[in-house]
Amino acid sequence: MLGFIRERNKILDAFLRREGRGTGWEDGCMDESCLNTDAKYRCQECFARRLLCHACIVKRHQDEPLHIIEEWRDNYFQPCSVASLNESLRLQLGHPPAQYCNFPNGPHPMVVLDNNGIHQLEIDFCGCVGAPSICDQLIDIGWYPATKTAPETCATLSLLKRFHTLNLQARVSAYDFYNSLEVVSERGGMQVVPDRREQFTLIAREYRHVQQCKRAGRGHDGAKVPVAVGSTELLHGIEATAPGECGIDCRACPVPGVNVPDEYAPEDAWLYQLLLSQDANFKLKGRDTSSRDKDPALGPGFAYVVANDQYLAHLSKYISHCVAFAALWRANNKRAKGLRATGIASVSCSRHEVFRKNGTGDLQKGERYSNIDYLFFMSIFGIALSSILVSYDIACQWSINFWKRAKKMPSYLQLPPGLRIQFKVPKFHLPPHVKKCHGPYSFNYTKGVGRTDGEGVERNWSWLNMIARSVSVMGPGSREDTIDDFCGYANWRKTVGFGNSLLRKLVLAIPKAILHGQAFQAFTEGVREGHEDELEAWEEEIQAWEADSEKKCPYEYPEEQDITMDSLRLLIAQEEHARAEKGASKTNTPGAFIMAAMELEEHQETIRLEARRRERTSIQAADLQRKRTQTLSLIQRFRDEQVHFMPGLKSHLEALRPSGDTESTSRPEDMKLHLPSAWPATLRQTLCITGLPEEEERLRAAQAWDALRELRRQLRTRMLAHQFKRAHTSGQAAYTKSQQLHNSIEQRIRAAATSYKTARAALLSLRGPGEWETDLRVLTNQDIRGMNERTLNEQEKEEDRRARNIVGADELDEFGEVIERTVRFNLEMGEGNRFLSWIWYAGGAGAGSTTDEGKLHDDIRIEWAKARARAQRWREELLLVDEEMRRVLVYCGWKAAWWEARAGARTNVPHDLAEGLRAYATEQAVRERHWQSGWQAKWAAGVDFARHPAIRVELDDEVPYGENGEGDDFNDLN
Repeated sequence: MLGFIRERNKILDAFLRREGRGTGWEDGCMDESCLNTDAKYRCQECFARRLLCHACIVKRHQDEPLHIIEEWRDNYFQPCSVASLNESLRLQLGHPPAQYCNFPNGPHPMVVLDNNGIHQLEIDFCGCVGAPSICDQLIDIGWYPATKTAPETCATLSLLKRFHTLNLQARVSAYDFYNSLEVVSERGGMQVVPDRREQFTLIAREYRHVQQCKRAGRGHDGAKVPVAVGSTELLHGIEATAPGECGIDCRACPVPGVNVPDEYAPEDAWLYQLLLSQDANFKLKGRDTSSRDKDPALGPGFAYVVANDQYLAHLSKYISHCVAFAALWRANNKRAKGLRATGIASVSCSRHEVFRKNGTGDLQKGERYSNIDYLFFMSIFGIALSSILVSYDIACQWSINFWKRAKKMPSYLQLPPGLRIQFKVPKFHLPPHVKKCHGPYSFNYTKGVGRTDGEGVERNWSWLNMIARSVSVMGPGSREDTIDDFCGYANWRKTVGFGNSLLRKLVLAIPKAILHGQAFQAFTEGVREGHEDELEAWEEEIQAWEADSEKKCPYEYPEEQDITMDSLRLLIAQEEHARAEKGASKTNTPGAFIMAAMELEEHQETIRLEARRRERTSIQAADLQRKRTQTLSLIQRFRDEQVHFMPGLKSHLEALRPSGDTESTSRPEDMKLHLPSAWPATLRQTLCITGLPEEEERLRAAQAWDALRELRRQLRTRMLAHQFKRAHTSGQAAYTKSQQLHNSIEQRIRAAATSYKTARAALLSLRGPGEWETDLRVLTNQDIRGMNERTLNEQEKEEDRRARNIVGADELDEFGEVIERTVRFNLEMGEGNRFLSWIWYAGGAGAGSTTDEGKLHDDIRIEWAKARARAQRWREELLLVDEEMRRVLVYCGWKAAWWEARAGARTNVPHDLAEGLRAYATEQAVRERHWQSGWQAKWAAGVDFARHPAIRVELDDEVPYGENGEGDDFNDLN
């Protein structure tokens, strides 16, 4: 830009210089063979815009009637046409250039739309015997007529191609595009141009349909098919198009008879299952602006949108079409007022987001099963696969009675026997579902899906939503044709992009499959010793659940899990509600009183942590004082409530406190709350009401188990954060940000540990020593370690302290305290001196034993099951991408052969048509061969690595969690 700024005055002068005649015009006409000195014409389209005389400009543009000529007149260039320069000039069609017809049909006035504007001229058609039709004569010179008899408007094929591309890629509407033609033609209102907007939209729609049929090879099909079974009337060409024949296949998906082997091992069947996604979109509404009689679809059912007649015939079983019902429905559905369609539903392949043929259709009233069923069955029409997996955001409901509804579908949509269909919910849509849906409908826990997320159709909506406003005002036929066109373009772009998209997936899957395989191997080895039977039981439990999802889900906590604080809060709230219904006092229940005290303890711990900060700003100091004031107010209200539940406390404290001494309130975080657990058992009977100590014991037990669960969760978070930091963090800024995250995690670990210690100390006071201490043990700093961490030995501790002293590099947390390292991450494979902290067990022997016989906690079981699932999904992803690449290459070869066979499929046609058919088919076949060879070369290195024996041995290993240190080949590959 700086260079432009320095030169912009010169550039502006150059622009202005082009407005004049330039240099050399004084010598006359710039045609080398002309001696005329009167040169005042130039052409905007011709190279260099040479200044020519009248005779030369006319001669050069006898066959260029759409060029814009300018004449130097009144000291500036003014537009004119070739016809205005030579009234005797005739544009003759149907004959070679410079030849005129002996029986001309004309002249005919014609408005021609071209890239450079709107032109008006007169043309003669050939009137010889046997001459082509007017329509054919126009198309031969690259002009497409608005009507097929006596046309008065044409658009050049060049213009239509440009508009078609801009419409699909940039979503430029026909209205805006035509307005741009008017702008360049009217020269700021100085020239009046005819209005041909309606004709242009008609031409564009016809052109789009013809191109769709051309690309599908309909012009190459010489076969004739009967109109109906038993009929003698035959159809050919476009009229003989089969449902979905103009659509584009997903060549990476299994297409029976094309890229699926005739025979394969049963254990490889999952590689050839079809993965689909479906959903509804209520942004793509359709207004009731016309009728199908006035605006018919040009290709009903030819590509992606289903044929309307058959669709409505199916829906008529579920929707009444009587006038009275329609009026009542519109009156009761305000959002649907004036709408023919409230939206659309569509089916696409899950992994590549390619729209399925005949998988899209309008919704008349919300997202009803009758619509979704028909579109789904049409999208798999004629399929010959053994397994399909479909994702739908309400698959858990849609799958109910699915097979009953399937039997009621039309005869041509009946499913083949033996077809297996699985139902899943897309990953993003699954969390809001109830808990019982999470396991059975999760992609993460489903065999054979790789890393598919099921959200492909949602990403397709982002593409189609860009035309929502345009298609909403179209008639029914135009709307369907436009949606067909945009779906086809989206599929085409994805097809062209397979070379890069599949390679990206492969490059991601290779290291992920290795790393998650290693992680699972290390995890398993870490818990194997002393727990072999448990591992086998876990594996059996997962396999049983995969065979029958009605069984206990191995990825979720059992319902009989220890009671939690949340469940106790609900129970106490219910008890308070029951007391209120009986007209009891407004005083809290004992449980609510104890919970209020425990919440106060959390406030006090937060303030104590904040107060330890060595340096703080004025804002931070004011915030700390505000928190202290709020906490003091809460403690004072708590004390007022405490009188009801601990009536003997006040007199006992006064007896213990020296005369005249009062409790300090300057640091409310240090004020004691004097709960029952703070006093010996002999005093509780006199200080507390009956049942209060037992209520605290119940809540403290829940607090301890909650704290342990939170501690384990934060330790897992620390492990993941550490792994991410090692793999991705480089540079000071990134390190600082990761250190802030590390500090926040450490703070939460510290809070969970403090909460557990507080709860356990209270339980020890309330219960005394006993068997409960086997599960809720004393928590030391060395016990607070993750599953991939071990304690430092004394030598390592001394080395760590010595290193910090030498460099003076004590690592401080956000409160200015030295972070003492008591654990070390174990990322090395085959670490044999590590044992799990007792916090990862449900109970058992002392934590110092390396052969702890205690039962592993559910946290470990669930984390192991999830690690197993992650390793399997990435293994499947690598194998799926490899298979998809193979399928794409095979499809390219099949499609090339298909086009080569089509080159001569039509016989008894004129020579010029036969040559055009061969040329187009050859061009398509060459493109397919080019894709096949180019993609094969691009993918070669990645595919060779993915098929490396070391990787294949590990990935093909059927042992669920490895044996005897297997996996050394992975280390060789590192």
